[in-house]
Amino acid sequence: MRYPVNAPGFASHPVELETAGMFSGARLLQGGEPAPNGSRRGTFSLRQDDGRAVIARFRPSPFVIDPVPALEIDGRRIEVVRSFRWYELTWIALPVVLVFVGGVLGAIVGFVAAAINAQIMRTGQPLAARYLVTAGVTAFAVAAYGVIAILFLGLVGR
Repeated sequence: MRYPVNAPGFASHPVELETAGMFSGARLLQGGEPAPNGSRRGTFSLRQDDGRAVIARFRPSPFVIDPVPALEIDGRRIEVVRSFRWYELTWIALPVVLVFVGGVLGAIVGFVAAAINAQIMRTGQPLAARYLVTAGVTAFAVAAYGVIAILFLGLVGR
């Protein structure tokens, strides 16, 4: 998914952030093309309207499961999307409760479901649809955990 970056000095050369895919990391685009790498690892070189080159880099999101990384351009933090509110974060992370029931297996299933929920909450679907779909993902995670746990216990002979 692409998000426009609202940073001063890039009106004629718009910047967009493309979130990570299944097998690729997040990317910065300028004018629809991938931004060139900067001089240091993990940085990008962006051209401002006045022709000056500035360095941009991704910063870790305050919440690990947020699919949209924070962005820093020329030393200033740019808010690409608003942070999740506390109630959204609680709803998204609800499957992580499986860690208390299922240990490592519950943690794996719970964190995968929470990451999927975060992706869904960042889509442009209507709010009610996002909550319904994430509730379905959470219910599916609980059912999947139950099936995997039963199969695992059957394999080890308990």
